[in-house]
Amino acid sequence: MEITQKIPEESRVKALEIFYDAFAQKIRALIKSKEKALAIYSKSLNPERVFYAVYEGEVAGLIGLQYGDQYFMEFRYEIFREFYNPLTSRFYLFLLKRSAPKLKKGVMRIDSVAVDPGRRSLGIGSGLINKVIDFAGEIGCQEVILEVVNTNPRAKALYEKLGFRQKKYKNFYFLTRVAGFTGEYIMSYDLEQFKQILF
Repeated sequence: MEITQKIPEESRVKALEIFYDAFAQKIRALIKSKEKALAIYSKSLNPERVFYAVYEGEVAGLIGLQYGDQYFMEFRYEIFREFYNPLTSRFYLFLLKRSAPKLKKGVMRIDSVAVDPGRRSLGIGSGLINKVIDFAGEIGCQEVILEVVNTNPRAKALYEKLGFRQKKYKNFYFLTRVAGFTGEYIMSYDLEQFKQILF
């Protein structure tokens, strides 16, 4: 398996399909049309904030990052205006921008991890996360954080196995039920603490 930031355009289309399939219920809660959603995400994708897993010559997963002042998806009003009226565009933009928290200096956030369903249990998700942890250390981050919804215990167990620890739990009650969850765990990987264990 190779993990890279550079893949051909046709592989990028496949990567976005994998991303959509992994988060379809959450995305459909806001953007009903798959075609519109894929077009918006394609135009918003920040290539500097994504790593791809290539397995047997095909893209098999991706991981999106937020750090510094840049996001995995750089949503802009003019992109939404290609598909929606001004009011709806501003509303969608507001909701999507609110979903990405402000980060402290030295913190990297894993926005999304998605693996091709036909290639799960091959270590692709673990490989992507381990790559990000290594990369975070290389650029001087002290902590990597992520959120995992309360309806995905398998993902939470994987993150714990890789060294992430729960920091807190946010309960959204009925507000996010249509998106398939009612709360999320905020999990953290402390690179400074891990260095102390090693050295």
